[in-house]
Amino acid sequence: MKPKSDCIACLVERTKYECDMAFNDDGEKIFALKEFIAFLVEHLGEEGKSPAFFGTERERIIKRRSGAKDPHGEVKKRSNEVAKGLLPEVYKFYDAAKNGNKIEALIRIAAAANSMEYGVKGYSYDDDVFKGDFVHTLNEKLNWDMDSIISAIKERDEILYLTDNAGEIFFDAFVIRELIEMGKEVVVSPKNAPVINDATTEDLKEAIASVGTGIQNFRFENRIKVIPSGSCIGVSLEGAEEEFLDVFSDDRYLVITKGMGNYEAISEFEAKPELGLRDRLIYILRAKCEPIASSIGVKRGELVAKLV
Repeated sequence: MKPKSDCIACLVERTKYECDMAFNDDGEKIFALKEFIAFLVEHLGEEGKSPAFFGTERERIIKRRSGAKDPHGEVKKRSNEVAKGLLPEVYKFYDAAKNGNKIEALIRIAAAANSMEYGVKGYSYDDDVFKGDFVHTLNEKLNWDMDSIISAIKERDEILYLTDNAGEIFFDAFVIRELIEMGKEVVVSPKNAPVINDATTEDLKEAIASVGTGIQNFRFENRIKVIPSGSCIGVSLEGAEEEFLDVFSDDRYLVITKGMGNYEAISEFEAKPELGLRDRLIYILRAKCEPIASSIGVKRGELVAKLV
């Protein structure tokens, strides 16, 4: 997805939001903002540069200037605790689904989980509100082609699952567990280093431990393969390791990708014939901003599952 005019304001506002988290001195905030805005102006309009590309550079600037390895560490811990506390509701929702609707239930859980997001211009998120509304969120309108997505999941035995945010990763771990119980081979791709509030391999380990108890017939953690997607927002074909790219471009795998950052980045190159992503790529997210919503063709705020 190419940056829209709304994206420019959002990127700058997000930079200020993160500077407030990382710096106490207002002068440091101004210098970080100045550096990021200069980078933004220099590269706007270049081919293949999505909002996720600019967001990744913003994170590098703030981490370098602040010296913080993970400026979002406390927010991520809080999100993980919130999600962990909601797992019993996920179990009840999934158990209540009729046999024919198990895959739909998993898609709804994955989409509802993407509501957990801080710092998006025009999108209000609060942990307490999310906890109170979670059951409603699981049942709200989902914009999707149900038959084609369910068929795509049933037809492939191998799945590459690209995660998004901390907190959300606990719900993803449950979804992945159930896909494995359905007989799927699942490769999971979190981040290998902190970038915004995205889930890292460490967050995934914690999530697996939380949903891995009580499983019959197999040990969940022994049936899941982890190949990180890199340390960029979304996916960078230039920055990802060869092991990840090999699976990403393997046409045996259905690719399920979570969140707006992954959509921003991957939609820029999803049509590359050498990747062969057509008919095997599913985006799952909440469309929290107008540029994303208009790019996908949905209403802002909707839960979305889209098969390319």
